[in-house]
Amino acid sequence: MISIGIILRTIPQQTIHEHVGRNMRKILIPIIILLISCSDKKSEPKKTATELDKNWTEFNTKDSIPELLTLTLKKVLKNDFEIANPNEEFNKTDVIINDSIPTRQLRLLSRKNRLWRIAYIQGGFGKHYVYAECEIINDSISDFKISQSNLRLENNDSIDKYLADKKLEPKKVKIIMK
Repeated sequence: MISIGIILRTIPQQTIHEHVGRNMRKILIPIIILLISCSDKKSEPKKTATELDKNWTEFNTKDSIPELLTLTLKKVLKNDFEIANPNEEFNKTDVIINDSIPTRQLRLLSRKNRLWRIAYIQGGFGKHYVYAECEIINDSISDFKISQSNLRLENNDSIDKYLADKKLEPKKVKIIMK
């Protein structure tokens, strides 16, 4: 068996150094580039707790609607509040094709601190959006407001803009739970 030391002694030292040097450069340059690109996180500052409180947390299912909000909507609307998820079918028009599916479809459910928002499409005669907001603290609800609109209420940015421009003006509703 021939040892590596014998093979290395037969190859001139200059050739070994050139070969190792080329391979080292091929490996070293990508490693340096990778390290530089991974360590440069200055462009993404970490969010503080107060910054996180300024952002809306969005939910995508009807199961995420707080029970207190559902009960309030049932009371205010004076009916059973059945709603479809954003990706589910619902009765969009006044022609009821399937009476086992709801006439509402959830479009937005979001929360920022204690403030909750819900926007959904109300099917039936004169399809429109319904927007409601309230504060939920522990097991109580306050400052409940609701509005109907033909504006597309699909995200928090558009709702914020419509509220600021007074195109969406929810009315405060006094809630008395029995």
